[in-house]
Amino acid sequence: MNWLLDLTGHVGRSLYPYLGDIAIALLACVLVVLSPDIQLFIRRRIITWPFLARTLVFVLLVAFGYGMVITQAAPYLASQLAQLSPQWLLLVVCLSFTLIGLWAERHRQM
Repeated sequence: MNWLLDLTGHVGRSLYPYLGDIAIALLACVLVVLSPDIQLFIRRRIITWPFLARTLVFVLLVAFGYGMVITQAAPYLASQLAQLSPQWLLLVVCLSFTLIGLWAERHRQM
């Protein structure tokens, strides 16, 4: 059983240099699954607006809104993940991506 703890500890420690990338990937995956719902919510509110205004809102939402969420939240998420022990980090990262994948499957994103 010690070999399993050693293995998970080693793999978990190897993730620390990539926490920024992992945080960005997690947030991007969540936004990909949420984006149809967010866009539907926005579309219902601006459907009567002129074409150019709707296009501008879409560009602002996607380019700046989603981008800002990722760039602002990723460092915070990475710092929270860095506080985990290597074994917990490996478990949380693997479980997070698995749950996001299941969530995407249920939302028919895959």
